[in-house]
Amino acid sequence: MKFMQLFNKKKRQKNYEEPNPTIADYEIPPKPTNSVLNTNRVFIKETLNYTEDLTENELQINQDTDCLLMFIESLSDEEKLEKNFYSKWENVYSTWDLEKVLKNMDAIKLLHVSDAIPHLLEGKSILFIDGFEYCYSLNSTKVIQREIGQPDNEQVIRGGHQGFVEKMIVNIYLLRQLVHHPQLTVRYEHIGEKKNTKLSLLFIEGIADKEQINEIGRRLAKIKTNKLISSGLIEEYLEDSPYSPFPQYMSTERPDRCALNLLDGKIIIFIDGESTALILPITFFSFYQSNDDYNSRWYAGSFYRLLRLFSFITAVTLPGVYIAIISFHFEIIPYGMTYVIKDAVELIPYPPIIEAFFMELTLELIREAGIRLPSPIGQTIGIVGGLVIGDAVVNAGFVSSIMIIVVALTAISSFVVPANEMNMSIRLLRFPIMIMASLLGFVGIIFCLNLYLIHLCKLTSLGQPYFYPLAPFSFKGLLKDIVRIPHTKMNMLEANKKSKNKES
Repeated sequence: MKFMQLFNKKKRQKNYEEPNPTIADYEIPPKPTNSVLNTNRVFIKETLNYTEDLTENELQINQDTDCLLMFIESLSDEEKLEKNFYSKWENVYSTWDLEKVLKNMDAIKLLHVSDAIPHLLEGKSILFIDGFEYCYSLNSTKVIQREIGQPDNEQVIRGGHQGFVEKMIVNIYLLRQLVHHPQLTVRYEHIGEKKNTKLSLLFIEGIADKEQINEIGRRLAKIKTNKLISSGLIEEYLEDSPYSPFPQYMSTERPDRCALNLLDGKIIIFIDGESTALILPITFFSFYQSNDDYNSRWYAGSFYRLLRLFSFITAVTLPGVYIAIISFHFEIIPYGMTYVIKDAVELIPYPPIIEAFFMELTLELIREAGIRLPSPIGQTIGIVGGLVIGDAVVNAGFVSSIMIIVVALTAISSFVVPANEMNMSIRLLRFPIMIMASLLGFVGIIFCLNLYLIHLCKLTSLGQPYFYPLAPFSFKGLLKDIVRIPHTKMNMLEANKKSKNKES
């Protein structure tokens, strides 16, 4: 009876809802600037919850007009204030002298004291003058950025070694240094419910598709969240098919890759505070192109590009092929290898699918541990962990030595792709093939590959076919995207294309 009463009490409890605070919960009511300094001071302090890094300095004009300068010391550059404001304040005897100082600080007049809060949070200083029903926002923002260095995730042998940083204006500068085109256009956008995230669209007018530019603007306008907006969130809004396992955008840290794509009609998106750029629209084969392809002999570039495409097939299908052969199609193994493989797998106590899943998940754990740990330790974990675990599971009889070879070749093949987004997709795409191979053998593998192929042919990126130049087929696109023909031939193809466009 008591047990039932306890059960009924639990049943009557209200469902707990996790609080989900957003910026909208802290809306600042509009409030005009008061002519009394202390009223404005109290409003600023209350709105910022009496934060202790809010600094206030009391000043005077000609010893008869009181002024108040407020700024957040963790965001404002006090050296800039000392050089451009305090050092010249001694010569301020009238409003005429004050205007000279304000002009030097890029001052903005604010009629509402409530509008001063966003300016303070950007690192600007607010100047109140007793008797004035408005205030001034002074540019004193502290700029801290790391030096321009080599991108860690996109190494090349030849070419530029500069990478983007977290400051958007610096990234635009790096791109303009490479693309000296008069029609290179920069558009700034503020997105989110409170327009608190700034980004920029870069494209070359006349080369980029206007409809694609407008479509990006429409999709960005749909972002209404007030939480911190990152590139991952923006990517989901920009993708045509967000549930597809294939990425429909490319992120890069390299200015030279962005420059090549700009000249090819693509659109670049920078997000302030992030060191990566997004490239749209994109095709499947773009992920298998590297800047080294254009800095080496054309036949070498073509060979390695085709090798990367072959690595996609290997990375996706190799574990499934192993499972299918061991489970269903043992007869296709050459006679000389039959006894070797038989001796390797006959003592394994479970089916090949369990063996493959165990090793693939172990490899993912080692890879994830290597990423999360500091660089020297992470590399050690990756190498030592792989060797020790691989040797231990084979000696213990949990996994065959051939399975270790298959998993190692699969991992190496997945690392060949130059773009991290496609690398992650490949690592997930092999699991459905492994399951189908364990159920239907080669028939299951072919069935899965056909589904992937149909999906790739139907997929689009900003309305552009994702599997171009194979679907729709284009021979010229084949020479440009899948292989790398000589630059002289490529220029001839582009010249012929331009002449045909002029004739039409």
